[in-house]
Amino acid sequence: MSRERAGSVGSKASASPKTGASRKRIRLVTIGVLALTMWAGATVWSQMKRTDEITIRLEALGGKLNDTVQMNEKLKREVERMSDPEYREERIRKDNHMFKQGETVFDVPRTTP
Repeated sequence: MSRERAGSVGSKASASPKTGASRKRIRLVTIGVLALTMWAGATVWSQMKRTDEITIRLEALGGKLNDTVQMNEKLKREVERMSDPEYREERIRKDNHMFKQGETVFDVPRTTP
């Protein structure tokens, strides 16, 4: 029995350094995993913030694009109408306050409420 006890005491003593090294490795791995998780979290956070900023800019540019497309369509219609001589004459008369010879012009002042 003394041999068994001696063997068991020896095995405990030899297992103790192994357990200490094992715990150190586990701690290092845990610290490494935590550091990696924190880095990944910070990266995701900054990317989410950047994505939000880009989304806001994209929405603003989308609105500006719609306005530009509408203006472009309006100007295309205006160019089409300018090919009509009657429309051109009307625009010239209206914009430059011109009138034909012998024509009576009535100028009504605008009233503001």
